[in-house]
Order: sequence, then structure tokens, then C-alpha cells
Amino acid sequence: MVQATATAVDYVRARLIWDTIGEMDGSKPVWRVAKSVESNADASVWTVRVRDGITFSDGRALTAEDVLFTLRTFASQPTTQSAYLAGLDVKASRVRDKHTLELRLTSADGFFDLALAQSMFVFPAGTKDFTKALGSGPFVLKDWSRGKSSLLKARKGYWGEGGPYLDEIELLSVAEAGARLNGLKAGQFDYAGALTLATVRAEAKNPDLKITTAPRELWGELSFSMNLSAVPFTHPEAVQAVRCAIDREAMVRTVTYGLGEVADDAMGRHQEWYDASLPRPDHDPDKARRLMSSGGLKGAKLSVRTSDYEYGPLEGATAFVEQGRAAGLRVAVDKVPAADFYADMKALLAAPLKTSFYHPLPLPLALSTYYGPRASYPFTGPSSGTLNGLMKAMHAAVGEGKRVRAVHDVQQHLREHGGDAVFARVPTAAGAKPAVGGVKALGFFDYPCLRDAYLAA
Repeated sequence: MVQATATAVDYVRARLIWDTIGEMDGSKPVWRVAKSVESNADASVWTVRVRDGITFSDGRALTAEDVLFTLRTFASQPTTQSAYLAGLDVKASRVRDKHTLELRLTSADGFFDLALAQSMFVFPAGTKDFTKALGSGPFVLKDWSRGKSSLLKARKGYWGEGGPYLDEIELLSVAEAGARLNGLKAGQFDYAGALTLATVRAEAKNPDLKITTAPRELWGELSFSMNLSAVPFTHPEAVQAVRCAIDREAMVRTVTYGLGEVADDAMGRHQEWYDASLPRPDHDPDKARRLMSSGGLKGAKLSVRTSDYEYGPLEGATAFVEQGRAAGLRVAVDKVPAADFYADMKALLAAPLKTSFYHPLPLPLALSTYYGPRASYPFTGPSSGTLNGLMKAMHAAVGEGKRVRAVHDVQQHLREHGGDAVFARVPTAAGAKPAVGGVKALGFFDYPCLRDAYLAA
């Protein structure tokens, strides 16, 4: 029996049981079930060629019919994947032959290949009970206890190159980071994810542990998101004041224990699409004070909606109270219980000022998730006509040069006219025994791929 990927352990398990159409390696898709993914001249039709020789765990061959069934299923369900497939015309898309399918879009999208590399786990066509869906991955589920553990057994004759190198993998769900660390140090676990930044500093020189942090393009990003349709951020001066009041270097020192890096009010640094020409924001408390004393902004109070659902947002908001005071801003923290922060999405989106923790995504997909007409989470408010046009042009761009330039156009507009003050980039960390190798992020450091994991002798 398998379950939806509601937790980190669920997702790690899913990556072992089901193959995906593709996965990310840095900024590039690497195809798995797909042998190739190509678009027509205007990126309105995409052709997916399915690799021959893949079988599900019961021995049946995986075909293009299974892939199309999977995409139609994801597109019709309230899943993360459905947002990436919003432009797929599920009725017009079709199977050409056993190993080829034609995906038609409702509008051109030059970045649809990135969407197809976002956790599109492939299920057998006709699957009705997805709690028991067969997979074509390197492991099968041997035993499972909801919310506690999973025991997976390696498949013989798995089609992929490389692993599996382990006969079995046991996954344990341990909610508390300190308990994960203690279990690792005691030899109860070989690998533990989501360690705290304090642990990274404390255990960095421990020869009995191997501490790793995510590749820089997979770091999270902290932001103060300002709703441009809500007072006081209907005034551009208020947006500028918040940006000028943030001491980004201090945020990195305190909130990230000096392990992160400054962000320049834009997400996606270290990805190939990122516009490295964007200027570094100045920490200028005097300018912030002048801006907030102009027009109808004098005496305005700022309330930051935040929570401790994970490390960083609450800490950043708390630090900003003092930084704001030094710049003449009256800032208060509106702490919401962790379970309620995202549950009440209407209140979160309406809040004039809130913390955002942006988890890593390929930059073009991240931009579409948070800004423009397709945004699932428009934390900075409704999109302008200008931004809508830039986003449309970005998705219409075909070819690497044009795609990169179109992303830069969007980033430059957001830097000048957007409502996000992305102030710090935060690494995530994991620990392992020295013998552990072959653990790969492949797009998701927090939910690693254990397909090629091994224990050295």
C-alpha cells in the first residue's frame, strides 16, 4: 500500500517506488521514463518519446498510454503537479504509438519541459485505487506503518543504470530534528535529513558524521511579501522603505547563523536563468525614514503576518522589528499558529505584509507560481497588465537564449515594481554516517533520491 506524498518521508518513498517522466539535475531536466521531450516551433505541442524496456513491478510494460493517463490524472486532481499542468489540453493530447505521445497545450509554453520534470510519477493506465498503484521504480514496498516507517525491497532486473545497490531501505518518520540527530549519532540511522543550521555549525568537525548542505541553486529564500493592492503598499514609497530598512547582512548573520547568503530582492540566484545584473539593494535606514514620512504614510504601522511552521520566517520577522525601528518604521509581529498559516489562504493573501519562505523551484516555474495571471499563490497581490504581458512573453519564448532573456525581463520588472523583498537565502542540511554514498538531490535536497544510495565497506 502506498500513500500520497504528504510528508518528506512519503516523498522519499515515492521516488523509490515510482519512476518519473523526468527529474532536474541542476537547471536541466534529465529524462527517466521519457527518452526525449521536444516541442514544435512555437512550443504549443510537445512530443514525449517513452523509453523502451521499462516494466512495472508486476512485469507489464510501461507505455505511452500509461504516461498520458498519469498526466491526465495529475491535471484533474488538487495536487502540486496540477498547477504545472494547467496549460495541458488533456482532451486534445493523444498517444501516437506505443512509445510516443503528443501533448497539446491551450497556449504556447516554452518551459513545459521543466513542468514535466516536476515529480510526475508514472502509474499504470486505468489505476483506480492509487493507494495500491504499482510502480516501475527500483524498489517495492514490503511493509508500511502510517506515519511511522516504510520498508522497501530492491527490485531485481530494474531497467535503470546504476542502482539499486542496497537490498533494502527502511524509512523512519522522526518529526523532531534533535531526535534525528541523536539517532544518527547513536547509529540508529545512516542518514537524516532536515537538520538545523545550529547542528551544521556544531557538528561540522565531527569525524563520525558527514554533514552536507544543499547545492546553492536549491537553497530556500526568505522574503517579506508586500500586497501591492493593500494599504500602505499601494504607495510605492512604502515598498521602497521596507526594502531600504532591511539589513540583509545582519539577517544572514543572525537568522542563518552566517551559513546563508544575502538575496537581492529576487529569487533563483545560482540558476542559469537568474539575472546576475540585478543591483544589490542598499541598507539605508535614513532613506526608509524619509520615504515613510512622505505623503499619507507618516505614522503608518506595519504588521508582519508570520509563523514558526519551519525555521526562518518567524526569526526573520522578529529581527525586522528592531531593524524597522532603527529606520523609523513601526513594525509588529502577527504570529499565526503553524497549522493555520497556510490553511487560511484567503487571510494570508489579503495580509498587507507577510513572511514567505520560497522553496526551490526552477526559476521560470517559480515566477509563474507566485506572479502573473497563472499564479497559484499571488502573495504580492493581483498582477498588473505589464507583468501579465511579460509573463506571457516568457512562456512564449522558445530556445535557450530567448528563454533566458524573457526570464530576465520578468525579474527586472519585479525588482523595480514588484512587492517581494527577498532578503536572505537559506541552506538546508542533512547528515549521514561516513559510509553512506550515492544520495542525490535531483531537484529536491529535502526529499533526496536514494535510488543509487550505497554503504561503503
